[in-house]
Amino acid sequence: MGRVVCFISEKGGVGKTTACFEIGVALAQTHKLRVLVIDADYQRGGITGRLDSSLITNFTKGAMPGATLYHKFQQLYSASPQTPDVDIHKSTFKIDFVPADPRLASVSEDKLPSGKTIRQNSALLLDHLMVIDKVLQPLRNDYDYILIDSHPEVSSLLRAAIFASDYAVSPVKLDLQSSIGVPTVIGEIDGVNDDVKSMQSTLGEPKVYNPTKFVGAIGMMAREYGGDLKDSEDTEYRRLTRIGAMFDNYLTEGDGIRRAAQNRTSVRSISIANALKQTGQIDAITTEFIGKCP
Repeated sequence: MGRVVCFISEKGGVGKTTACFEIGVALAQTHKLRVLVIDADYQRGGITGRLDSSLITNFTKGAMPGATLYHKFQQLYSASPQTPDVDIHKSTFKIDFVPADPRLASVSEDKLPSGKTIRQNSALLLDHLMVIDKVLQPLRNDYDYILIDSHPEVSSLLRAAIFASDYAVSPVKLDLQSSIGVPTVIGEIDGVNDDVKSMQSTLGEPKVYNPTKFVGAIGMMAREYGGDLKDSEDTEYRRLTRIGAMFDNYLTEGDGIRRAAQNRTSVRSISIANALKQTGQIDAITTEFIGKCP
């Protein structure tokens, strides 16, 4: 049964999509595992653009063709029968993916039909949380890892992604502005877990649900001096370790990752010294990732 891992960040520009993409590539190419990526970042669609650049045109037009997660939420809003099917695309990176759909920005519990009782409303809210999970359940036996790249904000869509996940990680820069969002991420995960418990209690018919586990923050674009983290970033790293789990390994800044993003490819395909160093760091992070998300 495949493990579902959500990549969450409260702040944009911290390397969340890069972490999800590069870990996915390492899982598929180095560890020979079956990987599916769910691109739920409806504003950027960064992973979609890297996995298949031809889809960028559709994204900029405001809608992705075929069946996407957007249609699954629309089924719920219109009280139509819920179906789990979505279009799965192939990539040259040996990763399958469900592309981002800009229309996911409209996902909200406010669009649910109103129930006549507290029990009915609780059932509808639980159904909303379960939309992504219902899509992924039939796919779990087809993949070793399903990675969800979420949009960097607290939203109804993020809550559904958390519900569907076994584990969650939070890529962060090692600075105060970026890392203060980690407690928010942990709080949102705890909030979903608590809400599910409360709704199940109201319904009196508990469904099988294993609470999502936060397994750690991943340091991204870190700066070193003499092979060690700079003092300010080391201080932030240690502070984050006290707040919650923290990956031992981190990714340093450098031209390798930047060139890879510009060329819509993996850092392991870039032929410069810094890219070789960053590839080794990604491999170390991925090995740790497998240990934390068994």
